[in-house]
Amino acid sequence: MRRLYLIALSTTAIFVLGIVSLYTLYQPSVRSESPNGKYVEVVDYLNRSVKVLKNVGRVVAIGPGTLRLITYLNATDLIVGAEQVEVTWSVIGRDYAMAHQQLFKNLSIIGQGGPNTPPNPEMLKVVKPQLIIMTRTYAELYSPDKLSEEVGAPVLVIDYGVAGYLDVDSFKYAMSLLGKVLGREERASQLSRYLDHLISDLRNRTSEVTSKPKVYVGAVSYKGAQPFTSTQVDFPPLHLLNTSSIVDSLSTKGGFIQVDFEYIMKMQPDYVFIDENNLKVVLDDFIKDRSKYCILNAFKDGKVYGTLPYNYYHTNVATALANAYFIGKVLYPDKFADIDVAIKADEIFKAFVGKPLYREFINGGYPGFLQLDETFKCG
Repeated sequence: MRRLYLIALSTTAIFVLGIVSLYTLYQPSVRSESPNGKYVEVVDYLNRSVKVLKNVGRVVAIGPGTLRLITYLNATDLIVGAEQVEVTWSVIGRDYAMAHQQLFKNLSIIGQGGPNTPPNPEMLKVVKPQLIIMTRTYAELYSPDKLSEEVGAPVLVIDYGVAGYLDVDSFKYAMSLLGKVLGREERASQLSRYLDHLISDLRNRTSEVTSKPKVYVGAVSYKGAQPFTSTQVDFPPLHLLNTSSIVDSLSTKGGFIQVDFEYIMKMQPDYVFIDENNLKVVLDDFIKDRSKYCILNAFKDGKVYGTLPYNYYHTNVATALANAYFIGKVLYPDKFADIDVAIKADEIFKAFVGKPLYREFINGGYPGFLQLDETFKCG
């Protein structure tokens, strides 16, 4: 077997469900309020004291994941500008953008955006924000204090975990912090309770399962198109189902990895799931050499399924949760007999972004929650 090539996401450890209890240990707190009640002071992700106008009315969000969180909080009415990428990139796969694409298109552009692009203070000044919400990764590119001085508005730095993962504690912490400064505390609490309900439901359904199949999730989206051999250690939807992937033993830190095809053949997964964002890449390779795929039991038995992409400009939490219910239905049909996955997906989307989106994924070119035995025929 050839060498396995691990792709490091960052120098910091990847937080996965239940590892770090940020939400419990670091509840966002109001440090003080001005005597006249016009301002509230909070502590952000970088331990900076940030003074924000109470009942803030002009907000911008910069960097991966920030606009998504504001959307989840039902606070899009406060947004006065959007990054260029939020307007020009395809919205299919970004749950919050699918629900509010028309609104975002009508906003003023406040900068290029993207994972590694620093903020544009001149463009930000044009929309006269009263608050700038910045992702932690942007704070590594540009000083939030400097940006605050240049634009004349407070900068609040947030984070909700490593892209592609579902760090529940970090997510709830970020929602609570934003809820305080945006006047959406009840909404943040409501969404956190709903998230806890879903996670408890998924875990309880599979907690007593003793015989679990071998599973491989291939072509996982990460910085562009990826082949079948691109996968993820501790894949979040599987983690929620108390189920391992055949690659989980390859890294103790989690992360996106490339494996040799020979390793997959050696492990012989019973079920294969393919990220539909890269379905064409896998299908093209399958057509070139069916024999190597058809050596795999999952392909021979027709146990190949598609999942919706959820790692697109950071983690789309609602989509990841919808995937977990679909995968659970496939792997443990008796435990999920009461679940219609399309209906459940739309319930989750409506809870997070206020709109059913499952059909929009299909209209956007994705097969949806589907068995792909007719796409990948062996024999």
